[in-house]
Amino acid sequence: MALLTVAACHGQVPQFSSSDFADWVYTNPGIEVNQDNILANRIVLYTDNQGRQLTLISPRFDVRTGQTIDLSVTWVTRFWQSEEFVVYKAGFTAAIINQDGVAVDSVTFTPTSLRRENQVNLSLTVSHGMRNARLRLASWKADIVSSGAVRSIEATSYFKADVNLDGEVSLADANAVIDIIVGGTQDDELARRADVNGDGEISLADINAVIDVIVG
Repeated sequence: MALLTVAACHGQVPQFSSSDFADWVYTNPGIEVNQDNILANRIVLYTDNQGRQLTLISPRFDVRTGQTIDLSVTWVTRFWQSEEFVVYKAGFTAAIINQDGVAVDSVTFTPTSLRRENQVNLSLTVSHGMRNARLRLASWKADIVSSGAVRSIEATSYFKADVNLDGEVSLADANAVIDIIVGGTQDDELARRADVNGDGEISLADINAVIDVIVG
């Protein structure tokens, strides 16, 4: 019997750093997105005193239903030692937005301690029927003091059922889930991918979820 496979989505997600920021949009018209402003932590997300939301938005990129986008964000809180700095305000929300600018999935990072620089890992999932999307970072609760600057975003993507990350969804991924059920794993990332249906457990239901992708 031929091995059934489904091509998975990898890469193609815009990066943001001092060396790769083309076509990103920062909604503060007074600050250009360039290397100097990134390295000087001037791409700052907060609500200004006119109520304007300063956000960072990626170029548009192609997506598929079920694609997972993992983000590693370097988040710099410049005034973290100020007496007016409020920790709970200093987080940010990452979202996938559709062609109408509506967030279809979002996740929020909330710092729990005072720290100048945070390395934040977040995951977003593409909704059914989407063909293209953008990433948006915002800090809805932050003011000018309790805010943060985006230094970099490293983004990778994979199709949710591609448990072994070989670039396709096949019976090998179902076998990878079986191996974890039988023998366990110390690899947290592998365990997260093996929870294909997202119910918090690795079980027969996840094997069936992989099969559904292959045959559906």
